[in-house]
Amino acid sequence: MLLRLALLLLMTARAFAAGPSDDPVKYAAEIVRRHGGAERLLKVFRLEETFSLNGGKKTTDRTSILQPPSLWYVGKTERVSEAGKASVCQDIWMWTLGPLVDPRTQLAAAPDATVAGRPAHALKVSGTIEPAIIAYFDAETYGLVQIDWKGQQFIFSGPKEFDGTRVPTHCVLYGKDGKERMRTDLRAITRLPQLPAGLAAPVK
Repeated sequence: MLLRLALLLLMTARAFAAGPSDDPVKYAAEIVRRHGGAERLLKVFRLEETFSLNGGKKTTDRTSILQPPSLWYVGKTERVSEAGKASVCQDIWMWTLGPLVDPRTQLAAAPDATVAGRPAHALKVSGTIEPAIIAYFDAETYGLVQIDWKGQQFIFSGPKEFDGTRVPTHCVLYGKDGKERMRTDLRAITRLPQLPAGLAAPVK
């Protein structure tokens, strides 16, 4: 029993020791490498999802065309400019891991945590995202498992491979009050070579 406990503690310590505290940039590069490399990250894509709001049972299907962090079309409406807030699409950009390969991004280690019973390492991501996002990655798989941003918490699960990269397919968003705000499941992701013709220009 004592030997088993010692081995468990050793494994946990090793998992946390491999985190970003010594070199956040190197750690971020390893995350990207394990997701297919920078060239395989999602940049322009179609996303099909089913979501529900405020813990409700009613679900809604939605198809979006995205080019994070600045463009998010639902139908022919561009949400970022309509809302007048660049932040509308920045959490999705973090979900793609795009900020980790942007040279303007500033990276720093943040305190480790346990997410869904598993050790996770944290990166503070700023410069290209303001206020800074704290992104948590599973210590073993390097997959994104949580984002803390603007007082809200995004919990991710269900990672799947899509055309050479890997992303979580399930997300639950909790508001500042700790209550569930949104729950979404991705049904399909299609990489696009460019934005489709016919989409309205963003409102300036």
